[in-house]
Order: sequence, then C-alpha cells, then structure tokens
Amino acid sequence: MNNINDNLTKALKTVQKMIGPTALQKCYIDLDAAARMADFSTDLGIRRCLVISDSNTRAAAGEHVFLALRYAGNGTTDLVLKMEPLEATIEIAEFVTEKAANLDGIVAVGAGTLSDLAKYAGNKLQKPVLLYATAPSMNGYTSSIVALRIKGLKQTIPVKPASGVFADPEVLVAAPSRMIAAGFADYLSKSSASADWAVAHMLRSEPYQPEAFEFYKGIYDELLSLASEIGAGKPEAITKLMQGLLLSGLSMLAAGASSPVSGGEHLISHYLDMKSAFEGVSHDLHGAQVGVATIQTLSLWQQILNTGPTSIDPEKLSSNYPSEKDIEAAIEEDWGPVAKTILEQWRPKSRTPHEIRMELEVFKSRADEFLGMIRKEMETPQKIAQAIQAVGGPITAKELTIRERDFQKAISNARFLRNRFTVLDLAAELGLIPPFYDSGN
Repeated sequence: MNNINDNLTKALKTVQKMIGPTALQKCYIDLDAAARMADFSTDLGIRRCLVISDSNTRAAAGEHVFLALRYAGNGTTDLVLKMEPLEATIEIAEFVTEKAANLDGIVAVGAGTLSDLAKYAGNKLQKPVLLYATAPSMNGYTSSIVALRIKGLKQTIPVKPASGVFADPEVLVAAPSRMIAAGFADYLSKSSASADWAVAHMLRSEPYQPEAFEFYKGIYDELLSLASEIGAGKPEAITKLMQGLLLSGLSMLAAGASSPVSGGEHLISHYLDMKSAFEGVSHDLHGAQVGVATIQTLSLWQQILNTGPTSIDPEKLSSNYPSEKDIEAAIEEDWGPVAKTILEQWRPKSRTPHEIRMELEVFKSRADEFLGMIRKEMETPQKIAQAIQAVGGPITAKELTIRERDFQKAISNARFLRNRFTVLDLAAELGLIPPFYDSGN
C-alpha cells in the first residue's frame, strides 16, 4: 500500500500548493488504518471524541476503531444512529452536533451519510473530524462540502474538510457489492461533469480550474480497465477504487466547488432523492443513481457532438423556447409548497429568449473549439455503461429502486434545482430535450 499512500500524500501537497493550508492533513489506506487513525487523533490533541456509526457500520468496523482509540488513550462516546433508513438531514446533523459539543472531536465510521453528518457537526463546532471509511461508495470523503436535506430539499453546504480519512482494505472488500458499484459509478461521473463545467465557463463565465483534473491523470483509465476485477471483489482493485475516490474528492477541494465531478448527472440524482423525500417513495444509492444519470447525460453530449455547429439555428431555437411564466408554472406544478425555494435557485440561471439566442450564437461560433477540447476527455455512454455493468451496477432507470417516471421527469426538470449550468440546460436550449416536463403528454 506504500505506493498508494505516497500518491495520496503527494496529491494532498498539490492541493496545499493550489489553495494553501487546509484542514485535511492525512489520507491513509492499509490494514492498520484504525491504529493509524488513533495515533493521528492523539497528534491532533483529541482526548475525548464522539464516534458515530449506524448499526451496519458499527458491526463492520466499529469495534476495531474503538479498541484502537482506547488503546491510544482516547476517551470515546459511542453514538449509533438507528434511524431506518438513515438520511443526512439537518435535524440529524444538529443532533450529532449537540452530542459532540463538549468533546474534542468527531470520528465517523461509515460512508457518505455518516461522513456528511460528522463534517457538518465538526464544521459548526470548529472541531476536528476523522473519517473511517467502511465502503468505497462515494467520492465525498475528502471534499469540503456536505449534502443535507433541509426542509425536504437536498442542499450542498460548504464545510471544512475532515482532518483525516482512513480505510482498511479488508473492511472495504467486505462492503455490500451494490455500494462498491455505486462508488465506481460516482467516480465515473467526472466524464460528463467535466464537460458541463467547461461549457458553463464558456457560456456563463463560471470560474474554471482545469488543474483540478490533474487528480484523475492515469488512474481514471486504470479504474475503467479494472471494472471486472472490482466487480469480482479483488482486494487490490477495490483498494485502487478507494484511492480514486479520495483523489476525486481532492479535485473538489482544490477547485473549491463540486464542479469537477458534479454536473447534470448529479442534479438528476438530487431530483430523485427529493421526490423520494416529498412523496414517500423509494430512492436508490447516490452513486447508483448518478451512474444511470451519467449514461443519460453522456448520451446528450454525444448528440451535441454529432449534431455539429452548422445545424444550430439560434433564432429558431430561442423563439421556440418557453416563456419564464410557463417554466415557473411547471416548477410550481412539480414542487407545490417548496416551489418558491426551487425558483430561488432557478431564477439567477434563467435567461430571456434574446439572451438564449445570444448564448447559442456564442456556442455556435466556438463549438468546434469547445467540442474538440471535450472530445479528447469524454468517454462514450456505451463504454461507461459497459464498465458499470461489469462491476454489477445498474445502467437503466428500470434497474433502480425508483419510480421510472421520476427519472424521465428529472431529465427535463432537474436543471431547475441548482444555479449551475449543465448539459441539461444546453440540451434544452438546443431542443434536444423538452425545456420542462409536460405532465399532460
């Protein structure tokens, strides 16, 4: 594991050169991860800590963590969150914050939900957080954001990153195969998200740092080639996946935003989560939803690549674009009592027909330059689907534990959820998808 940990250390130093000092000081993957984390907690001056887990992660790794912390002289308070299903909501995050208020730090034993709860509480209390990963299921361990459900809406909140992230390969390999497949799919979303970020920079002048993609150099293609081995549960391949996920999170940390790895595909997943919360229907694992959505957004990018600039008619497309009144009516129909909150995200991104025409003129004039740039980096939806399928993950909406019609609605309506320009917006302006879902059809 020395090579992996050396690479992670180098990547952390790169982040520090790019953005300056950061709370994240250590990433470590090896069989002695629990002991290393306990020693690190001592170095940070943590003498009493709150250890949060759920029933599954407590059984999977909690005892190792407690023994290591206690051996290092760390007083521990055990908090097993038994809500079923456990969700990263603001209410639970505040509950964790209250439990940690009189302690020196927080340790989360788990994956995405528990990491987000711990990072939120640590940020609010200004206390160090250590993450002990139990599954390579998502790329947020090393990021400086959390996703919480607030009044039913999933919102991304900036926080201080964890001080350290630790993982034991034996624990990772024992994680449910569906969680491993979800992490792999979440990692692959970079292929679509990176194009979204570039087009947002070109058309909306959003800040863009291509240096953030340095954290993918080499390992992205390697993980694609390891898909079958990851699916077969090979320890070395799953450890490599965990390395990739930590590096992916570092790209977000370096960029100061989730833009390098989160675009239209993540908005589709957020839409599904929010529909689940509001209407009491099931949703699937974050990464599983993102994987299916990535195949969809890459298909949209493929259509744009194949269309070419000469066929773009900005005048006709902008004149066919619906009025803001019609869009707002569609949002209100879709979200009812929380439509006001959705509209607060949408309105800064909204454009008049004249502005859309001008935007499409810019895209048309620079399309060859832009499409030539992203074509080199972008994978085909077919290749991504084959890789996800090889690890045992879902590749169609029918395979997800969701209402399939919600996925179809999300393709048009998810773009209203956040003030971030993605391929969903561009495809709507180009007439490749309906600008909003029409329930009458």
